[in-house]
This record gives sequence, C-alpha cells and structure tokens, in this order.
Amino acid sequence: MRRPTRTRGWQSTFSGLTGLGLIAPFLVVAAVFILYPFVELLRTAFGEPDGFGNFGDFFHSPAARRTLWTTCLTSLIVTVIVVAVGAVLAWSLRATKSRLTRMVIALAVFMPLWMGAVMKIYVFTVLFERFGVVNRTLTWLGVIDEPMHLLRTQFAVVAGMVYQMLPYAVLPLYAVYVTIDLNLIQAAESMGASRTRALRDVVAPLALPGLLASTVIVYVICIGYYLTPVLLGGATAPFTASLIADDIFNLFEPAQAAVASVLLLIVAGLVILGGLRLVGKERMRRAIG
Repeated sequence: MRRPTRTRGWQSTFSGLTGLGLIAPFLVVAAVFILYPFVELLRTAFGEPDGFGNFGDFFHSPAARRTLWTTCLTSLIVTVIVVAVGAVLAWSLRATKSRLTRMVIALAVFMPLWMGAVMKIYVFTVLFERFGVVNRTLTWLGVIDEPMHLLRTQFAVVAGMVYQMLPYAVLPLYAVYVTIDLNLIQAAESMGASRTRALRDVVAPLALPGLLASTVIVYVICIGYYLTPVLLGGATAPFTASLIADDIFNLFEPAQAAVASVLLLIVAGLVILGGLRLVGKERMRRAIG
C-alpha cells in the first residue's frame, strides 16, 4: 500500500534564504553605486598627498572657505524663504474652497517640476539680464532711471533656487496639512480665538514635524546645487559643487575635490541628525511620507 505523499504547507512569511535572494539585487546595486563610491571618496580624501592634512589644506585656502560659507549661508536663506512661502501656499491649497484658486496654486507648484533645469535657469536669465523683463518693467514704471545689475549676483541665485525648490516644501507640508481637521480651527474660533491665533496655537504645533522635515529636505538638496549658482551667480556666489568641478576638471586635484565632497556630506548628515533629534525618527518619517 502506497503511503500518501506529504506536501509542504503554504507559509505566509518568507524564509531567510528567500528574503536574502529577493533583496540580493538591491544589495548589489547599493554596493556598486553607493558603498564603493563612498569608500573611494574617503580613500581619496584621506589619501595622497597629505592624508588628513588634505582637510587642513582646504581650510587654509580663503577661496575654499568662502565657497563653503557661501554654500551654507545661501542654502539657509533659500531654505527659510522656501519653507515660509511653501507653508502659506500649502495651507492655502488645503483650506481654500475655490477650485480656481486651488488649480492656480497647484499649477504654480508643479510647474517647476515639469520644466528642465536649463530651461528654468534660462527663464531667470531673461528676467534678470541688463535689458531683461524686470529692468524694462521697472524703468517703464519710473522706479529706476537705469538698469540694475541683477544677473550674476547672489540675489539671482537665491531667486532661481527658491523657484526650483518650492515644490519640495509645498508637497510635504500639504501632506501634513491634510491630516489636520479644519474643524479644530472653527472650534478655536468659537472659543474666542482669532484666525491668526488659531493657526498659531492649533495648526502650527501639529504641522511642526512637517515644517522641520521640509526644512531638512530643502537644505540638504540646496547645498548640492551646481547649475543655478554657476549660471546665475558666477563668481559672485560660488558653491562647493562648482569648486569640486574646478578641482577635478581644471586644477586636477582629486584630493581637494574629495575633501569638499566629504565636508558637504558632513553638513548634510548633521542637518539630518539635527532634524531627527528635534522631531524623532517616526514623526520625521510620517512627515516626509
């Protein structure tokens, strides 16, 4: 008499070997495109010609120090403006009942994402050049007598970066505002609070994790900008990314380029750790979505 064959029962969870096989492609990609370049970056930064002294050479250079300072300061200015304007736009997008207003705000927010980087920079070049739209308009209105020098300035860099970074603040903040019940504001107003105080005491504390998460996102992206500072700012607003490009392609100093890259990573890491410290890992993750 044949014994009945025993079939293996279905399991709702993967075995360790199966899970390892599923994530193996990701591990390979991460090792090749993330881990290996990072190790090579550190090896170059702490390698020839002076090892750890490469960092001393970087900070002994006035141009390098000025570039790093300009990068951090300009990115901070852009971040403050973007988060402040983004918070207002995101709340208007959440609270308005007008479909036309919502459509106009959404179009203004998504437009930078639909345009190429070079096209966006070219638009600001047309706006800010000596005989561009801004100078012509101000001259026609009688505000100025002769064209202002707007292009190749820090102002042009900040304006261009703010326009490009706005969606990265509006979208996370809108995702946070959607979770806030508008009835809470009406309840606060019914208790005697003004609209401004209701927004300050009710909405702001609930949206704080989203505000901090947006601040971290915007700042970390800003410090790595290259095209906008080069084309709109030139020598007046040098960014570390342009310094890295010069070290690699013009000066042929890979060690200094690696040092600048490591310093940018350190700045980004400190900003991220500061955000996690203030809001917590779980709240930051929910705010980012």
